[in-house]
Amino acid sequence: MHIREAVPGDVSELKVLWTEFIDYHSDLDSDYTRSGDALANWVDYIDTKFDDDLAKILVAVEDEIVVGYIGAMIRMCPPVWTISKYGYIEEIAVTENFRRKGIASQLLTAAQNWLLSQGTSRIKVNIDSANEASQGFFRSQGFLDNTETLIKKF
Repeated sequence: MHIREAVPGDVSELKVLWTEFIDYHSDLDSDYTRSGDALANWVDYIDTKFDDDLAKILVAVEDEIVVGYIGAMIRMCPPVWTISKYGYIEEIAVTENFRRKGIASQLLTAAQNWLLSQGTSRIKVNIDSANEASQGFFRSQGFLDNTETLIKKF
């Protein structure tokens, strides 16, 4: 298994992974249920990342098959703080048959290395409160509680 930068030719395999990723989350919270055109919209969104200097998509490849990916980006802070930018992990997904083999850790390390090379000193990730597996993973990687998002549904 190896980690490399994603290329536009990976999109067909990324679509499968993203669908598995989002359907897993919709089982945790119905707010994540895909709309009818969700996949097409996601593909349009991902296509913008290939030429974005502030974003990086990395893939984990096993026997020529993409089995995981991570999306990382640099976000700018408002000009009222001494910290001008931070890294952000947008998504990380590993297909079910390849989980618990260290692939997510390798993807995160590669994304972290890229974010640090871009001059960030902090990396943030948002995790759904119902996603205990993701919370455990990121905490095991040294991430700490920082802020809490509250939601009110009507």
